Amino acid sequence: MSLMQNGISRLEARVEQLVEGTFARLFADRLHPREVALQLARAMEDGATSTDDGARRAPEHYCVHLNPQDALALLEAEPDLEERLGGELIALARDGGLTMARRPEVTLVPDASLAPRAISVDARAPASPSGGDTLASTPIAPMTTQLESAPDAFLIVDGQRHVALNQPVVTIGRRLDNTLVLNDSRVSRTHAQIRQRYGRWVVFDLGSRGGTQVNKQPITECVLRPGDVISLAGVTLIYAEEERPPSANGGEIGGTRPLAA
Repeated sequence: MSLMQNGISRLEARVEQLVEGTFARLFADRLHPREVALQLARAMEDGATSTDDGARRAPEHYCVHLNPQDALALLEAEPDLEERLGGELIALARDGGLTMARRPEVTLVPDASLAPRAISVDARAPASPSGGDTLASTPIAPMTTQLESAPDAFLIVDGQRHVALNQPVVTIGRRLDNTLVLNDSRVSRTHAQIRQRYGRWVVFDLGSRGGTQVNKQPITECVLRPGDVISLAGVTLIYAEEERPPSANGGEIGGTRPLAA
């Protein structure tokens, strides 16, 4: 089992299902199914907001920007595409532990600045429901209880310096405005990012020149586990987690317990 599969979350599992199923049928000849699924999932995650009761609510309006020729071809082939994408977003929200106050709206936007087969997704924060045929009175609830927060973690740099992951998003690179600045010519100006994602820490390569590896395996994104060795074009970081006390049922909270797939 690969690093990605070993730490895959329910949301990531849903993305894989979309890539292999619905999205493969809808987009295979016109767009990259994986890129469509990832763009939608990331827009949902990045646009999520916290509610007074501690839940996380997904955005309700998604603008899918496409090259004009792609947008026209897709709508001609699938006139109800926007509606179908809205249904898939409900499933994404449930598997990601997010709620929705109404059915999400998806709008395809022709964008001449995008190359053929390219896609960009913008998500708007939830608005107050007002009339119409909405799901406001019966919110779309997550399949499970709220996922636990990401564990207290840190990076070991140069084998001795400890850098706490004390922000939801940590950027790494040579540029001085990065959260973690690495003054090494092998490292790109903005090389990688480590961020909280549904109870885990995930490392993303940001299109760096020298690439990012975890335990000697090239990655574009990877759920991290204690002891993982991250290599940024040869510059080594070690991911570690603080120990947490046992929970009431005798298991561990966070730590090394794998997420349900």
